[in-house]
Amino acid sequence: MTDEQSLSLVRDRTAVIEVVLAVARALDVKDWAACRSCFTDEIETDYSDLRGEPPQTVKSDDFVALRRTALERLKTLHLSANHLVTVDGDRATCVSAAVIHRLRPEDGERFDTYCAYTHGLVRVGGQWKISRIRQTVYWNTGNPDVHAGARRR
Repeated sequence: MTDEQSLSLVRDRTAVIEVVLAVARALDVKDWAACRSCFTDEIETDYSDLRGEPPQTVKSDDFVALRRTALERLKTLHLSANHLVTVDGDRATCVSAAVIHRLRPEDGERFDTYCAYTHGLVRVGGQWKISRIRQTVYWNTGNPDVHAGARRR
């Protein structure tokens, strides 16, 4: 690998991680336009561990609208760490660890998720966009009634 190829790979890895982090930040500050800008027009989603629903392909506008409905009234903190990025041309995968804190302000009830994410990304017009998301839940704590998207057991 040449120095230029190494530098290009570092740039791509950094850009991929920045997109994953941008989604987390956008959700926490309730910037729905910024959140939407991180995705391709359709995305494959798998939240079966949290919601108990099968994987599906959805329009990104609908995906963001569902996040808005579920999170807008909550205070949240999405933490994302341990990013492992692989790049193959104009496709990339980022596997990361995450903690999602959710607080219902009116009563202080919380629901927190400890999980891993696998994000698939594609390069579109020179920018990385998320085209696939899979969440693998390790465990949840707190009251699942806080989060409209959580499966009730």
